[in-house]
Amino acid sequence: MRKIVYYTMKLSTESEIVGTWPQLDVPKNYFKVVNNFEILQFREFPSVEPNLDNFILKRAAKLTDLLSSYLPATSIGVFVNQKFKDLIADFYVKNFRFYNCSIITADKDFIKKLAENPYFFLHLIYVNEIVDFSLSVFKDLKTSEIITGNNENQLPMFLSPQKLVLKETPDLFRSPFDVDLLVSQLLKKAIEEANISGVWFEEFTGNEFYIKE
Repeated sequence: MRKIVYYTMKLSTESEIVGTWPQLDVPKNYFKVVNNFEILQFREFPSVEPNLDNFILKRAAKLTDLLSSYLPATSIGVFVNQKFKDLIADFYVKNFRFYNCSIITADKDFIKKLAENPYFFLHLIYVNEIVDFSLSVFKDLKTSEIITGNNENQLPMFLSPQKLVLKETPDLFRSPFDVDLLVSQLLKKAIEEANISGVWFEEFTGNEFYIKE
């Protein structure tokens, strides 16, 4: 088996890059909006289109290719522009959907930029089906016992993955048993070479990943 390195995709917080964090504020009266974004979950896609309209670009915020927001959190997904969407079209992204969204701003320059390079909400759900459970190793958090299982149903509820053997290696996906959004070395390089703004990377250390060869 070959070990694989993945990187956690994180959103920038530095004021010189984003202006203020988070860059987006929630729409007014957002709890009263039908099909609001709280229907977005980790395990499955919503049966109806979430309402992601009228997010407000804060006055002090700078416009980056990926935008930060408090709700919905990055653990659910991320606001990305057309440039980022086009870039990842050439890569293998697992269990994802793009939803339309709209962003409000009073800045005329930003309004023009938003028209030329619109934003979408990228939502990703768990990809546990790509894990070969028979070869993977977990830790039972209640007993500290190291365990394995032929499928997810044979494992206890409270566990920590130690070694995950993958059946396939997506370039962008939600980490199994975690909330991190992971990217491959290849996609990380492409994002950096394209000067995608508003994002940075940190090597994922939550567990080890392997691919059977």
